[in-house]
Amino acid sequence: MSKFKLISRPIGTVECFVLQRDDGAEFEILSGYGAGLNAWRIPDNSGKLQDLLFGYCEGDNIFKIGPDTNAGCRLAPFPGRVAYAKFNWNGGDYQLVNNVSWAPHALHGFLQNKEWKFVSFESDSEKCVATFAIDWPGAFTGFPFPFRAVNKITFTGESYTVESTVTNIGKSDLPYSEGWHPYYTLGEKINGLTMTLPESNLAILDKADIPTGEFKPDLRFVGGRAIGNEFINDCFCLNQGESTFISKNKKIFENILANVELKSDTKSLQIWQKAGNEQYNAIQIYTPPDRMSIAIEPMTAEPDTLNHHRDLIVIKPGESRTFVFGAKFQNL
Repeated sequence: MSKFKLISRPIGTVECFVLQRDDGAEFEILSGYGAGLNAWRIPDNSGKLQDLLFGYCEGDNIFKIGPDTNAGCRLAPFPGRVAYAKFNWNGGDYQLVNNVSWAPHALHGFLQNKEWKFVSFESDSEKCVATFAIDWPGAFTGFPFPFRAVNKITFTGESYTVESTVTNIGKSDLPYSEGWHPYYTLGEKINGLTMTLPESNLAILDKADIPTGEFKPDLRFVGGRAIGNEFINDCFCLNQGESTFISKNKKIFENILANVELKSDTKSLQIWQKAGNEQYNAIQIYTPPDRMSIAIEPMTAEPDTLNHHRDLIVIKPGESRTFVFGAKFQNL
């Protein structure tokens, strides 16, 4: 008999589906707003649910703060910023929309506030799998490249995995990059948490917060240390420079897992992403002002990929790509 079920639990007027295990462990997908990974809750030793993801809990909040937070959403066909909301591709100039209040750039693609379609739900005694999809029709002169995005989310209770697939449904090559925007929490200020990152190089930004194309080694959290009061809004690149994570693992280039650990005295989150050829080769990290959560974002490249073309993925008509990441919780 299955230990899992699918529940519809709207947040205000926004559709939200919950993957729930019999003991109360649950995972929310905000299908009505970007298919965001909206909540992950696990029972503690007393049976009380503890939150592991920051998300939206009131309908009005989604529309008020969603554009600047993008909590849990899939970021496609580009993550991060596109400089001054414009790019050049194959000799053509394209104008995007400045969709944030704090900079003249385009941010995080087109799917993060759209309503996604529920496709299927399956479960057995160990896990459940829910699938959601959306089509970008390309009916916009700023990005006239149609594609289909599918999210396949596997939930066990103590872990989740996301298989993120894109298919070019247009008639020309699709310039593409992507990421996700989960905010993790262990129920306390992040200042006291220990974070461990893989060896990486930091993307250097200009005054407009756009990558310059230069990188420098960043060892702040290699080996693990407390986050403390440090403000972080940086992109850690796994494949830029000779000393980075992927170059040291090039013998298994097609099957590399990059891991981030977030740990308190009593709890641990292992956050992983598949890296390598046309995979998640960057980690964007952001510490919000309230410091009750931390965004740890798998990305295929550093921001502004549509302009600098480093790790830009070109998908031919009819072809698909799949990217994978996830996390596992443990009581220590």
